[in-house]
Amino acid sequence: MQYAIETSNLTKRYSRHKTAVDNLNLVVPAGSVYVLLGCNGAGKTTTIRMLMGLLRKSAGDIAVLGLDPDKEPVALKRRVGFVADNQKMYDWMTVREIIGFCRPFYPTWDDNLVSELVDLFGLPAGSRLRDLSRGMYGKVALLLGLAHRPELLILDDPTSGLDPLARREFMEGVIGVIQQQERTVFFSTHIVDEAEQVADWIGILDGGKLLLSQALEEVKENIKQIKLLFDAEPPSDIDLPGIVKRQSSGRELLLTVRDYTPQLTESLGRYNPRSVEVLDMCLEDIFVSLVSRKQVDR
Repeated sequence: MQYAIETSNLTKRYSRHKTAVDNLNLVVPAGSVYVLLGCNGAGKTTTIRMLMGLLRKSAGDIAVLGLDPDKEPVALKRRVGFVADNQKMYDWMTVREIIGFCRPFYPTWDDNLVSELVDLFGLPAGSRLRDLSRGMYGKVALLLGLAHRPELLILDDPTSGLDPLARREFMEGVIGVIQQQERTVFFSTHIVDEAEQVADWIGILDGGKLLLSQALEEVKENIKQIKLLFDAEPPSDIDLPGIVKRQSSGRELLLTVRDYTPQLTESLGRYNPRSVEVLDMCLEDIFVSLVSRKQVDR
């Protein structure tokens, strides 16, 4: 299977004036760790709920592991592990009891794997869920999502609302799982640092539209800043394909460009800059540049 997730023109409208997901064409390569990055309200949770068959789409097509979530929800849930945003469990149960409660629902449940994950995550099996830290609580949800050895793990902004310590605790669990087991992971978040920790593919969603979807290395290779210094005020007519953002200060002009090539830099010679410097960008700067440009264009 080339793609674990494929959507074509996926759309969710709540009313004529409110479209949460807008013609989303998304492909998640099998075996990748794909992070869908977006601000709160960008459409991440709506997308994931449609992928899981928890929310009906308004239009378009979805295939998750080759299955239609609306037509084959049970088969899909047996092959997918899912951790929801602010996932709730039976807090009066102990860790051991919630594991025993969930076991019968999955024919592929693996008790040996559960034991490994309890040790890996440092979970106190006899403690009640309500007594766990929020980071440990999240790790229990992650364990339950992994215990039936799913082909695909979907995490919907699982650290939303956690304090920095709990977030780090949970992410250590995610990273440990990714390093130990080869599986496709689809992870949504609004926290750029989390994306950079785990991703090999990045999608950026804003206003329900996919602004970018590429391997993380390609994103950093293709989006650059070009710093130009002039003898006087920078020309106002500089025109390059793929300019995302312009910032000028005195005699300096900073251009953020997509699909960067050395030829772009060479073409700037006609504007007679005193110097031209190509700068790498971190993922956070790339995200801010693309999202702020999109908001200006609306």
